[in-house]
Amino acid sequence: MENTEQPRSVASHRFDNAKRRRPDHHARQAMLTPPYVLEPVRELLGGIGLDPCTEPDNPTGAAMHYHLPMDGAALPWDAATIWCNPPYGETRGRWIARCIEAGAAGAKVVLLIPSHTDTRLFQQAMASSTSVLFVRARLRFGVLRDNGRQEAASHGSALIGFGVDLSPLAALGTVVRRAGS
Repeated sequence: MENTEQPRSVASHRFDNAKRRRPDHHARQAMLTPPYVLEPVRELLGGIGLDPCTEPDNPTGAAMHYHLPMDGAALPWDAATIWCNPPYGETRGRWIARCIEAGAAGAKVVLLIPSHTDTRLFQQAMASSTSVLFVRARLRFGVLRDNGRQEAASHGSALIGFGVDLSPLAALGTVVRRAGS
């Protein structure tokens, strides 16, 4: 019998997106923003009017918030200031689109996403932004693993500002402002 299986490269397992992506309801999607990032953002915005994708206990202290099982990407974003640390799963594009829309409508929006600068989603967000802050070092999210250690990001992160200049947050990393903003 002839072997019809295609040869695989040594690293091919690393590029299997099915192994990297999780549904939005997956337990490891809850990545609470560390206070050393959240507090300066809250101060810059003058408070958080809406957090559309938080936990039921509202750890960001937003005036209005949505959490699972609510679909915050589909609900109204009627706030002047918005903080968004979306699920890093399959629907991230919906959240980025909503942040872009809210910023275009006049809201001050800060979005936290992986700084995968080569991806279509990152490029869309950056093209519509006022400024981008590339966070220095990897974030340590406020989620404890089974061994009691904090969950650390496996990648760099970026704050993307829509209608807001992130330059005052330069202590967190490198800020790039779009020309003309």
